[in-house]
Amino acid sequence: MDIDEAIKIVIKQYQAGNLKQAENLCRAILNYQPDNLFVVNYLANILQDQGKIDEAIVWYQKAIEFNPNDFGPYYNLADAFFEKGQTEQAILNYKKTLSLNPEFPWAYNNLGLVLKDLGKLDEAITYFKKAIQLSPKFALAFNNLGNALQYTGHLSDALACYEKALGINSKLSDAKWNIGLIQLTFGNFEKGWKHYEYRWETKESGSHKRDFFKPIWDGSSLKGKRLLIYAEQGVGDEIMFASCFPDAIEQADSCIIECDKRLVPIFSRSFPGTTIIERFNTDNNGAMALLSFDVVIAMGSLPLYLRNSLNNFPSRKSYLIPNAEKVDTWNKRFKALGEGTKIGISWRGGKDAFIKQIRSMVLTQWAEILSIPGSYFINLQYGDVRDELKQIQDELGITIYDWEDADPLKDLDNFAAEISSLDLVISIDNSTVHMAGALGVPVWTLLSFVHDWRWMLNRQDTPWYPTMRLFRQPSPGDWESVIAKVKDELLKLLGNN
Repeated sequence: MDIDEAIKIVIKQYQAGNLKQAENLCRAILNYQPDNLFVVNYLANILQDQGKIDEAIVWYQKAIEFNPNDFGPYYNLADAFFEKGQTEQAILNYKKTLSLNPEFPWAYNNLGLVLKDLGKLDEAITYFKKAIQLSPKFALAFNNLGNALQYTGHLSDALACYEKALGINSKLSDAKWNIGLIQLTFGNFEKGWKHYEYRWETKESGSHKRDFFKPIWDGSSLKGKRLLIYAEQGVGDEIMFASCFPDAIEQADSCIIECDKRLVPIFSRSFPGTTIIERFNTDNNGAMALLSFDVVIAMGSLPLYLRNSLNNFPSRKSYLIPNAEKVDTWNKRFKALGEGTKIGISWRGGKDAFIKQIRSMVLTQWAEILSIPGSYFINLQYGDVRDELKQIQDELGITIYDWEDADPLKDLDNFAAEISSLDLVISIDNSTVHMAGALGVPVWTLLSFVHDWRWMLNRQDTPWYPTMRLFRQPSPGDWESVIAKVKDELLKLLGNN
């Protein structure tokens, strides 16, 4: 075997995206030259690109055994551990990389990413700045620095970093997306929604664009046309963007709305005259070909044409309609508890570990609120929280009422009826507050210092939900002040103060 020629073929196959062929050829080469460091490294990279992280780690470690003074395998090993979620090992190997090559900006950048995900924002900022110092045209590092600054509440500085990143690389979609979120936070809707469209080009947004082979609605007249609105994000987002449905329905000849399966009953009830279908779990959308429609739009794109200023937000109290029979059942349950205000609570949420960490609370932090007489507290937290409810019962002697059939992860229609029967909902930022706001139930939303873009800045209300009040942390992590404020307001509401 001509090894040099074989390696050239490996590189060509890899660059062409033929990863399996490249992998097989690497293994064949290593049968002849098991100590070929270049091929060992290349095989590890190919395995990682195929998602075979554990195998890649083994080969990176072999490369290190062959040459422990080469920084490259340590860096690649750190990336693999980071991708696998083994942050301690990732940090260890990034630092080893930098001990061997202290001038390597990518290692500083990626170490900053790990630390940011761990909530160590000040350290992360230091490493991002070091990466930029070593490489002043490092657009991704500027974007990542902006992201860390955004999470510390320095929004203007973050915006400057995103714009700097774009100035270096005008095609950097992550920076465009982040600019959109900052602009929406500032209440600059027109510019914000335009940049929000870059969510399709970034993994951070969690949105996945789908091709229905029909024109995308561009805000033009829908007269005589049938519009398909499709789901793209989480349940909370679907509920919030559903506030735009009536505007689109009014303009179109008819509408098809695709949504999470659990939302089909309440959407069907709330938007009569539309066709509500379950969200497809396939990328080819073959079943959609059976439906007749003229234009299509993602739910998250509706505000681009329908919510360009505060004046575009309707003043209606609610837009979702619960099941009347289920509401009656919950009313009877709550009435049986006795006289008093029925308050639903939820204390956890977030789609990833870092967001969950800054957004969520532990139930014991609610002690001052839960101890207020004249009210009954109802569990609205999704997931298994039996141990937490028992802890509150044992430590405070307070019962938080819970029913086995109240499971929002399985039955959102029943959950909506439960919320509709409450006098008040108090919750951190999760899908519960969206449901309560959409139903027109009074809801107090407890926000972390660094919060989601939709809640904007310095407002105690939100244009999305007229019955919602916002209670904001005055500084990072300060839930104590939030709880104290909620306690005071609840005492006033109950007439105890």
